[in-house]
Amino acid sequence: MAFPDYMSAVEKRIIGKMIRKALASNYVVSVFDGEEWPVKRSSDYETITADIGTTDLTELVFRDSKTHTKIGWMMLVHGNDEDVISDHTANEEMEACAS
Repeated sequence: MAFPDYMSAVEKRIIGKMIRKALASNYVVSVFDGEEWPVKRSSDYETITADIGTTDLTELVFRDSKTHTKIGWMMLVHGNDEDVISDHTANEEMEACAS
């Protein structure tokens, strides 16, 4: 995995599973680190995970890979281990990724 070394193993496992589910559902993922979007509409696991956790909060936006229609949004609060997923869009697609 390409997560930053200082992230906890619990957060890496939870977020890694979520990103793999999103990519398996043919979503692309954008990463916002609080200041900029270092990753926009990527389907590359290593690229996405490399920029998650570089700040205390990470926002992710999920889009359909073909139409780029927004599927949902997710907020990660780092340092919360098993509660790293702080908030997300309340829809079936995002629930599937978060579970």
